[in-house]
Amino acid sequence: MLPGSHRAVLNENDIDVHPPAAYTAAMFRPANLPEGLAHPECPDPLARAPRLAAGGPQPRQQLHLAPPPLRGALVALISRDSRGCSLSSVQRLTHFPASPLVTLSWFHDGMPVGRVECRANGPQWQPFPSDFVLSGSQSRPLVSWAPQTGRGYMACFPADVARQLFGVELAAIHDRFVPLTGPGQAAWAPLRAALLAAPDDDATLTALATQLGPRWQTMQGNLSPLASLRQVGRHWVERLAWQAHEWRRSLGQRQVERRVREFSGRSLREWQGLTRTESLFFLARDRHAAGHTLDWAEMAAELDFADQAHLSRAARRVTGFAPGEFTRRFLEDESFWLYRLWV
Repeated sequence: MLPGSHRAVLNENDIDVHPPAAYTAAMFRPANLPEGLAHPECPDPLARAPRLAAGGPQPRQQLHLAPPPLRGALVALISRDSRGCSLSSVQRLTHFPASPLVTLSWFHDGMPVGRVECRANGPQWQPFPSDFVLSGSQSRPLVSWAPQTGRGYMACFPADVARQLFGVELAAIHDRFVPLTGPGQAAWAPLRAALLAAPDDDATLTALATQLGPRWQTMQGNLSPLASLRQVGRHWVERLAWQAHEWRRSLGQRQVERRVREFSGRSLREWQGLTRTESLFFLARDRHAAGHTLDWAEMAAELDFADQAHLSRAARRVTGFAPGEFTRRFLEDESFWLYRLWV
C-alpha cells in the first residue's frame, strides 16, 4: 500500500447480506464542495516536522489483520488515536501513497479531516464530504490534514472485493472520496453507527466482522483467497490480468483496454507499475532493517526497472518523492507514520 503534480498534491446483521444494486458515479456525486479552504493553520503539504520525542504522550496507532469472518476480504484495519498528544500543525499531516486498495474511513467525535493541496495562493484544505467515506484506488500520492487531534480508522479492501462487498463501480470511485451517509445511503447507517459506537480497536474489529461478515460469507466462492499483506496489490493485478485474458476471447485489444479501465479505473500497465514500485519499498525496508546500504541501482535491477532513473520516476509517481528524500522522511517525519506502520 505504499497511501498532484509533485508540488500540487501529495497527498452491515442490519445490512441485507445481498449486495445492493451497484452504485453509479452519479449516485456517488457529493454536494458541491469548494475547491479548497484557506484554513489559517493548514500547512504546506511538503512541510516537514520531526517525529514526536519520546517521553511525552504518543499517538496510539496499530495495524490489525482481518478477524476470522472477514479473512480474504479485509486486508488490514489501521487505527490512529492522537488525542492528548501535542502535535503541531505540520505533525498533523499524513502522507499516503498511490494505492490499488479501496478504503473505508471514519472519524470519531466529528474530527474534521481532508486533503491538502498547495495552490498558487497557498495551502488549500478540502474536508472530506462525511465522517464516513469510501475512497477508491488512488493514482497519485495524497496528503491529508486535520485541524485537531482525534481518533480515526481506515479499513482497506482489495478492489475486486470492495466492488462486490459495497456494490460499487470501481471506476466511479477511482481517485475520489465519496460519502456513505445521507440520501441514498441508508443501507450503510447501521454499519456507520456500529463503527462510531465502538470504543476501541477490539470493538471496532468485532463491529466490522458482525456487520460485513455475513455478506462476505455469501461471496467467498466468487473470489480467490487473499494474498499476504505484502502481496495483496500484486495479487489483485494478477487477477485483473486473468480477467483481461478472458475478455480477449471475445473482444479486440482496444475494447479490452477500455473494459479494464471501466472495470478498475486505470490501465493494466498502470496497475503493474504501481505494484512493482510498492515492492521496492518493502525491499528497501528489509535492507534497512538488516543494516544494509540502500543501493538503488542494485534494487532497480533486482525489481526489473530499466535503470535507477526509471526507479526514481516510479517512486515519485507513487509517493511524490525521489527514493532518497522519501527515505529521509520515512525515518524522520511524523507525517510518514502510515508508511512506517504498513511497510
